[in-house]
Amino acid sequence: MMHITEPVTMLTDVALAASSLAFAFFLYRIMGPWNRVSAWLWCAGFITSAVAALSGATYHGFKLYFDPGTLQAFWNVVICAMGASAGFFVAGCHAAYIKKEDGVIKWLTAGIAVTLIGAIVQLSGFRHNADFNHNDAYHVIQIFGLYFFFKAASRLRDRPGVVT
Repeated sequence: MMHITEPVTMLTDVALAASSLAFAFFLYRIMGPWNRVSAWLWCAGFITSAVAALSGATYHGFKLYFDPGTLQAFWNVVICAMGASAGFFVAGCHAAYIKKEDGVIKWLTAGIAVTLIGAIVQLSGFRHNADFNHNDAYHVIQIFGLYFFFKAASRLRDRPGVVT
């Protein structure tokens, strides 16, 4: 029988991945000619965020069953996918025409702030008890951060002249 090494961390990673995929799906559903480029970029960001979370879930959940080289490969996927996700989010903003009155800046600021709070919690080594640690707290906090990013992305309109 297989033993999951960090079950709560694996579960919160899976929840983060599911949230990311849901945000990509809901953004795809509201895509139209006014936001086709920016929305596709944000969808790609949410999908790569899910890839990072699922790779993290595998890393944390089954680390006893992989050799160090394989674990490093999983961790490299996590880091690269997180970087790609951020790059897609920035590109989605660059492709959009952002006005202060459309609320996008408020939601982007909230997403960035919550992400930074999550990073601080993760770096702190926080441990609520033996089963809930800094990684788990970060994953839960980041779900809210991604929600705020979704709210921003759902209000974006492509910049005039962006090829669709």
